Amino acid sequence: MTRHNDLDNGADRLKILFLAPQPFFTNRGTPIAVRAALQALAAQGHTVDVLSYHEGEDVQIESVTHHRTKRPPLVKRVPIGPSWQKALCDLAMTTKAVSMARRNSYDVVHAVEESAFIAWLIRKLFGVPYIFDMDSLMSLQIVEKNKLLTPIAWLFGWMEKRTVKRSQGVLAVCPALVDEAMRHHPTGNVALLPDIPFTGSDSDGLPDALTQATGIRLMYVGNLETYQGIDLMLDAFALVAEKHNDAVLLIVGGSAEHIEHYQAKAGPLCEQGRAVFIGPVPIDSLGAVLGYADILISPRTQGNNTPMKVYSYLQSGKPVVATRLPTHTQVMDDQVSILVEPEAKAMADGLSQLIASPDKRQKIGHSGRDYVQREFSEQRFRQRLSDFYSKLPGHPGLSRSNPNGDHRPNAA
Repeated sequence: MTRHNDLDNGADRLKILFLAPQPFFTNRGTPIAVRAALQALAAQGHTVDVLSYHEGEDVQIESVTHHRTKRPPLVKRVPIGPSWQKALCDLAMTTKAVSMARRNSYDVVHAVEESAFIAWLIRKLFGVPYIFDMDSLMSLQIVEKNKLLTPIAWLFGWMEKRTVKRSQGVLAVCPALVDEAMRHHPTGNVALLPDIPFTGSDSDGLPDALTQATGIRLMYVGNLETYQGIDLMLDAFALVAEKHNDAVLLIVGGSAEHIEHYQAKAGPLCEQGRAVFIGPVPIDSLGAVLGYADILISPRTQGNNTPMKVYSYLQSGKPVVATRLPTHTQVMDDQVSILVEPEAKAMADGLSQLIASPDKRQKIGHSGRDYVQREFSEQRFRQRLSDFYSKLPGHPGLSRSNPNGDHRPNAA
């Protein structure tokens, strides 16, 4: 594990147990947000023990110690979203998190997503307060992943509400989740902590299929899970390709299995070189990758949290076409993007508008970049997180208010 440096335990500095229930570090949304939060907390002088799954790359962050769970039996890879593999990893995380809380005197637990249930248990056992870092509604995710799980969604919904109520406060990644948390938190201590753009500019080793693409380049970046709306995007591009011979769709990211599936769906478009699956690229190359696009697409059709890629899309200065759904409209409007109904023809029309007008592409792109630099900078992210921590009930010190440093259980 990566060791942290000892810091002065001043009254305003906390010892934090940070629970990240995912492979960490990996180049996708939540782990990128976790890394940003860890860097921000360390910069503010806090000491952090972060616990994540067994998978992922090591990262070096001063004042942060990285712990991992043991790999559960039968688990080879943890897929995105709810799964039996994730459930087993969460059980392993529960065991280790409780052990760490028993052995260490933490001031607060910062719990991401479903690890808030673990944090609730730690509070019950040891009296350590916790923060619920809400990146999504788990009850909604479960149904979207598998409709057969609908009967148990109510249970997860009940657990989410209870966990919100018992928390010191909630950090929500988007306004829809702020509204949800505000309905259940007894003091209303809920803050918005949106993602920030990540636009690394490393251009070494980018695939030739990307760098040598010509024509009007439409681009999607991200995983190819169903909720992302890849089917919608491919259907829309089939209509675009009939009218615009110079349009090409570049799809960056995705597992080998998903790429094979969607290549079969795209069929002739792939054979003609009109739809090109680039595959994954390093996150540090994202800025360089987006530079090869003329138009960016976010076709998401499910969920209420805003895709992290949207912030990087806007930061790039390229125009964005996105579905007119709360997942996008809580962050973007018609001044900084082209919002379309989640239908193939509507998306095709939106793309065609931009293909036909370089001036409109430039205007929308510049407006989006100015907006994200103003509202979603790293500085704003760190200030929001700092403000939230400074206003926690009982801070400074939280559990250090007990001079003996031991934790006494609170009522659950």
